[in-house]
Amino acid sequence: MRSLQYHEEKQRGSKEFPLDYHYIDRAHARYEMPYHWHEETEILFVRSGGFSLSLDGESMELSSGEAAFFPAGSLHAGTPHDCVYECIVFDLRMLLSAPGLCREKMGEIAGRKVRVQRRFCSEDPLVREVLRPLFEGLRRRAEGWELSTLGLLYAFFGGVYARGSYTREEQPRDEDKKMLQLKTVFDLIESRYSQKLTLDDLASAVHLDRKYFCRFFKQATHMTPMQYLQYYRVEQALNEMQLTDKNVTEIALDAGFSAPEYFTRVFKKQKGIAPGQYLARLRSPK
Repeated sequence: MRSLQYHEEKQRGSKEFPLDYHYIDRAHARYEMPYHWHEETEILFVRSGGFSLSLDGESMELSSGEAAFFPAGSLHAGTPHDCVYECIVFDLRMLLSAPGLCREKMGEIAGRKVRVQRRFCSEDPLVREVLRPLFEGLRRRAEGWELSTLGLLYAFFGGVYARGSYTREEQPRDEDKKMLQLKTVFDLIESRYSQKLTLDDLASAVHLDRKYFCRFFKQATHMTPMQYLQYYRVEQALNEMQLTDKNVTEIALDAGFSAPEYFTRVFKKQKGIAPGQYLARLRSPK
């Protein structure tokens, strides 16, 4: 069985049009967005409700009608609050075929020499005139939607330059270096979550002492390292519940919990329901 991935590596859309679109509400299997990163660019739009976002260690609260931009390689996670949201994940290289200055400008963004503004409020013209029509077109998929999607993506990035919704990055930021360390820790958790992992194991992976590592990790994720390890284990257990017919004890042990009773306490605290009840609802006849 495939575990949840921090580093998502998969083909988006098709080779000819590498773009994925997701409409996410409470019924979606991945309603909550766990920490992850990918090589593609992402834009998120909140249709209704609220969304608590963590993006490269920066926290922000998004409300209905607002959008967020995730550059390629950024580490992000989110908690929806009675929310419906949409995402597009796309390979920015699909926009690099434009000639001359257009290619140069897109290359600056792809190379992270230009840092696009992260948050766009609902009244921003780029949201009203570009992102809303973009997501509406992706929902409807009318004939020619690929052409309109490309046009609106170019319009979005053109608007970013025209409105000055960016900053220039001359040198790598300290925050970028910290995110690389955080990704290293997440890679370790992903590969060894089912085994015994200690705070020393996690701190040693990035060559930091325990005290500094705990402070650095909590600043970035708003959890202690061990709290996050338990969070990931519960998310992995949820994934296994949906993909296998194993019982609660088997799932608990697979997810790295040494005792089913402890798994039940952690799961209920995190999800508001006991794992046995959740599993019964999941597997009950529709």
